Amino acid sequence: MVTLNLDFSRTLNAKERRAFGSRAGRLSGPFGASAAAATSKMNKEFPLGGPLRVRTWFVALDQPVNADEVSDRSAPDRRLRPSATRISSSQGATLRLYLTALAVAQAITKPGKRAHLPDMPIAEFGGEKTGWTDLVATGAVVSGKGATASMVRDKKARSVRTSLDTLSDAKLVQLTGPEGRRGRHGGFMLLHEGGAQLDGDAHPYSVPAADDASVFELPPGFITNGWVHVLEDSEIAVLLMVASGHGSLYAGNNEAFDLQPGEVAIPAWARLRHFGIHRDPFSTARKTLEWFGLLDVREVRRHDDGRAENDDERLHRLTLNTDGFGVPALKQVRQVIAAQLDRTALT
Repeated sequence: MVTLNLDFSRTLNAKERRAFGSRAGRLSGPFGASAAAATSKMNKEFPLGGPLRVRTWFVALDQPVNADEVSDRSAPDRRLRPSATRISSSQGATLRLYLTALAVAQAITKPGKRAHLPDMPIAEFGGEKTGWTDLVATGAVVSGKGATASMVRDKKARSVRTSLDTLSDAKLVQLTGPEGRRGRHGGFMLLHEGGAQLDGDAHPYSVPAADDASVFELPPGFITNGWVHVLEDSEIAVLLMVASGHGSLYAGNNEAFDLQPGEVAIPAWARLRHFGIHRDPFSTARKTLEWFGLLDVREVRRHDDGRAENDDERLHRLTLNTDGFGVPALKQVRQVIAAQLDRTALT
């Protein structure tokens, strides 16, 4: 059953309506079909038997960026951000590819052990074999004609290789061989989620043990129901931030800040300096995730225009809605977007 978690306090503004309209078209076209196929292939070949476990290193800096490096008008430079927002973008599949690779590793490797990814190519030609292009959604379509035509398989392979180059630069994967070498992307090795923020030589990735205190969890449906494919990078970053709980207000007991079980209240300075998430994408992603049913938001003593009354204690209280991940992502997102667009058209 698909649940619509709509906000009837206001309708979409012009910018949101354009964005939702474009997104609706993408999810109803080749990208949506690719997302459905990638989810099905992942569940068949590498079923994830539990939650996706991620180290806090991936989403938050242990030591915050200096205050003079950021402002609400300017997020930190990418090189100063944690891995998740360092590799995120409005285009491309880099963040989704890395999270998918973590899920594959956790599906086939015992906790506490160094991960070895399956020996599969970037792209497989026909048959029942699997390549990495089968596990990542793209909107690629055939272009050109005759001998100059660019096929979907080739475009998807280029997208994956480009993402792997970005991950290599961020020290999140190790490629085989020097730059420019043919076949260097095949057989890549996963590295520790901390990536470039870790000093010294690269640290190989190991599947987190059950007692690893640096780990937080995303519900299995994030992978098994395809949310990893249909969410925007900014939305994934906010989910990771809330799930980690890093930087949340806390003073020995939750009652000091009126925090209910599972809630976090992350000040703007922590969002910027620990997570590298700017105010505007956070505000948009927070509302969209609430509409999709993945995030519960409780406002505490705020003015009618949404501003906090006095201080950081008057922040939004955010809770990951784990039940929301239990429904098929593609169907849920399509229905929520259609309902919001229809609602705006009627006003």
